[in-house]
Amino acid sequence: MDEAIEIRHLRYFLAVAATENFTRAAERMRISQPSVSQQVAQLERILHTLLFRRIGKRVQLTEAGMTFRRGAEVVLRKLEEACGSVNDIAALVSGHVDLGVIPALHVAWVPPLLERMARDYPGTTVGVQELASSGIETELEAGRLDLGFGLITRSSPNVRYEHLLSAPFSLIVSEQHKLADHKLIDPGSLDGERLVLLPHRFDMRREGDKYFRNLRMHPKVAFEIDSIDALLTSVARAGTPTILPAIVLRGREALRLRAIPLARNLRSIDFGLLWPSGSTVSPAALAVGAILKDLLPGFGRVPRSSTVKRSSRRRGKTPTRRYSGTDGTYMNEPSARSLPRGQRGRARAD
Repeated sequence: MDEAIEIRHLRYFLAVAATENFTRAAERMRISQPSVSQQVAQLERILHTLLFRRIGKRVQLTEAGMTFRRGAEVVLRKLEEACGSVNDIAALVSGHVDLGVIPALHVAWVPPLLERMARDYPGTTVGVQELASSGIETELEAGRLDLGFGLITRSSPNVRYEHLLSAPFSLIVSEQHKLADHKLIDPGSLDGERLVLLPHRFDMRREGDKYFRNLRMHPKVAFEIDSIDALLTSVARAGTPTILPAIVLRGREALRLRAIPLARNLRSIDFGLLWPSGSTVSPAALAVGAILKDLLPGFGRVPRSSTVKRSSRRRGKTPTRRYSGTDGTYMNEPSARSLPRGQRGRARAD
């Protein structure tokens, strides 16, 4: 066929076949009668055969037309079924989803998440709570959250952890700081440096303390601030640096802070999704999880100094994680098995 048959051809043809009259078919389709005649004539030209026999103002199907009618009805029915199945899936992704997110990840990912949910799943209401990772675990265990987005602590047997990325510690300074132009910092040079840190009750602070102990560092704490945004603002205003994963700067570019990688960085913080263990996850919660994974930073090249890449080369293996130089993060390769039902399957923990 030189021309393609389109859905409109089938609809106009079936309308004429049902009414046996071009004028009544046009009225049913709410278009002009010449348009119906033109579309049917075009269909006959594509098929190289007459579909109707004209008898005065009436028309009757030819033998070829009767055969084509049966096929056209099947095609339109299958199309309607396909559209209906999509609508059914969209209807399932509805209701209310309660998401817990740690402060470090809130600004960067929650606004674009809600933008995507409003566009793709307008029937879903998303409630967001900003909590520490331990608080997210507690709320998941109590059934008050559907999923969480935070640190992977693996401390609760009642929570499924889905690792998404790892972020090493960096020295975060203002643009005016004396170390701002450094490409790499020896942690030993920071021994005794005054820092602004989160309080000890924060999981990220406890991970930082382990990092300091491993390197036998003894930083001086100038300030302890229990808000990640207030802490980073203090770094910008007071000029006192902090040590945190560089990923906390995403969404906070207006502070004009710089994250300087640390040499001998033997410890990273793992981030990912937290799911209630042993309970059914709703399609809406799975959709939220899928969008969060889609919003993660893009993959970048691994720097030559990366121990992950170099060790992989020595062993002749492909690394299972990629490094994003922009955010200082190591990310898992995306897995189709981790996508929600309707895209691939149930979200699963590592």
